[in-house]
Order: sequence, then structure tokens, then C-alpha cells
Amino acid sequence: MQMADKGFSKGWGLGRHVLGSNFFHYVRDPWGSYSEYSSDIDYVSADHDWDAGDHAAEDAFYIWGPTPPDDFTVNYEEATD
Repeated sequence: MQMADKGFSKGWGLGRHVLGSNFFHYVRDPWGSYSEYSSDIDYVSADHDWDAGDHAAEDAFYIWGPTPPDDFTVNYEEATD
């Protein structure tokens, strides 16, 4: 809410990622892309065995939250010809 009060109202979130189980909120950066703010990510200690996995995209992005903006994956910083 502090960011919205300062004019940073465009973005995506609040939501929750699947794999890290963390909350997220994305805001537009000055270049038009998105910067992520997150919290409460799962912690796996160094002495804990963790099985790697290959997760389908539809099961790995987010578990709840609003629909991502259409241009969420566009890299506006990439040079264009």
C-alpha cells in the first residue's frame, strides 16, 4: 500500500508461487518490465535431501492470484532492431 500511495499502482499480484510457496507482488520498473517483491519462501536446510524435479509450466508458475498481464513476459530492456 505504501508503494501504491507513491504512484506504483501498476503491476501483478498479490499471489502465491507454487514451487517456493512464497507470496509475490510485481510492480512496473522504470523500463516497463516487472520487478518482483516476495516473502515467506520455503526454506530447505543444507542438510536436507531435496529431490530435483521437472515441473510442467502450468504447475510451476503460481497457485493463486490474478491473471498475469498480457505483457508479463515481454523484456522491454531488450534492444530492438
